[in-house]
Amino acid sequence: MLNMIAGQKAKFTDIGIAQQFTLIAELTAGATVIDVACFGLDGQQKLVSDDYMVFYNQPKTPCGAISWQLTASQQRFDIDLSKLPDSVDYLVLTATIDGQSTMRELGTSHVMLEQAEQILATYTFDGSAFDSERAIMLLQVYRKNEVWRINAIGQGFNGGLSALVTHFGGEVADDEAADKSLEENKVTQAQNSFDHNPISPSKSQPFNLKKVTLDKPGSEHRINLTKGGNDHLVVEAIWTDNGDASANNDDLDLRVGILAQNGKEMSYIHAPEQIGSLTAMPYLQHQGDIKVASINEPGKETVLVNPDIAKHYGGKVALVFSVYSAVSNGAVSIASLQPKMRMKYQDQVIECVFNIKASPKAKSSFVYTYVIGIAIIDEDGITLQHSGETSKRGSEATPKLTWKGDKVGLKIDGAAMFKLS
Repeated sequence: MLNMIAGQKAKFTDIGIAQQFTLIAELTAGATVIDVACFGLDGQQKLVSDDYMVFYNQPKTPCGAISWQLTASQQRFDIDLSKLPDSVDYLVLTATIDGQSTMRELGTSHVMLEQAEQILATYTFDGSAFDSERAIMLLQVYRKNEVWRINAIGQGFNGGLSALVTHFGGEVADDEAADKSLEENKVTQAQNSFDHNPISPSKSQPFNLKKVTLDKPGSEHRINLTKGGNDHLVVEAIWTDNGDASANNDDLDLRVGILAQNGKEMSYIHAPEQIGSLTAMPYLQHQGDIKVASINEPGKETVLVNPDIAKHYGGKVALVFSVYSAVSNGAVSIASLQPKMRMKYQDQVIECVFNIKASPKAKSSFVYTYVIGIAIIDEDGITLQHSGETSKRGSEATPKLTWKGDKVGLKIDGAAMFKLS
């Protein structure tokens, strides 16, 4: 085992590290909360995109190369370098401390590299190396001359989490307020401004430190609507390249089913045939069909929702959001595309992320539909629920809702709808 000191570097080949390993942070700070994050950076050591900051509130990258989990005393990052896009040259493990505490209060702490349940490298430190810093750059995994290496950084950083994001080239929404408390230290992509124009898939948007992630069926969160507000609700279905070297089967289609509480029949929007309208029924509008994803640019289809939709329908409205992989796309599993749903309204952001344990049927290339979320909208707000339901093998049935009092039931047994182009 390699016992590292601050500033020490080593090649993976010299210590027997392969492309699959785990970085473990074991930090001692009493009752103080410490958040550990892993940043994926490009060759200029700038954040590749907001999807490549992994921590408790965004536990996985779209490509599946980095995933976070918490145990009793450790924060663990499982890493597979073979799945990383070529644009990622650095992985930097960082720690930030809650409130007004400083890193000087740390007891003996460790960062370890584990492979096949064996510790191959460890970096041990304590608070004596720091003064008033509230963050640390702990460890760096980086690529130089096509060889991966490890570097024990051990560098204190005066700012908190938002300052680290800015240091790595990200933009933090409401940065001053974001430093006030732990609850505001939730790093994520947030919306800039919403109007009648489609959201550009390639436009970088500022991080909002208030995002909520849902990853279990039935888990839910409430978004509050602003009375008289003109901002649209933005819903994005996002998926990644499945890594099979084919560009023909990385196409998912976002479909939305609508059922008013006082209605009897569902209506649907999907692109390009039935995109809907923001100013007339159904008060939703699909922003266009996206047919491809790449390892560097996830696929993303967007739907805008009129915030007064419940008022226009005269009561609560239920929406079911699903992604569909057409039979004509060829053999591909929805699980391999890692679909997630992002709902944004002003500075409120909720993501429903894919969970293979909740949706094991999605591993089959004969399962074509995956429900990413269900929303119930009234005049005061939206309750978004994680679903994870899938269609039956070989079925092209469409998700269908039924009202049961103030709640909705879901069955995937509606009439099939085929994409015509």
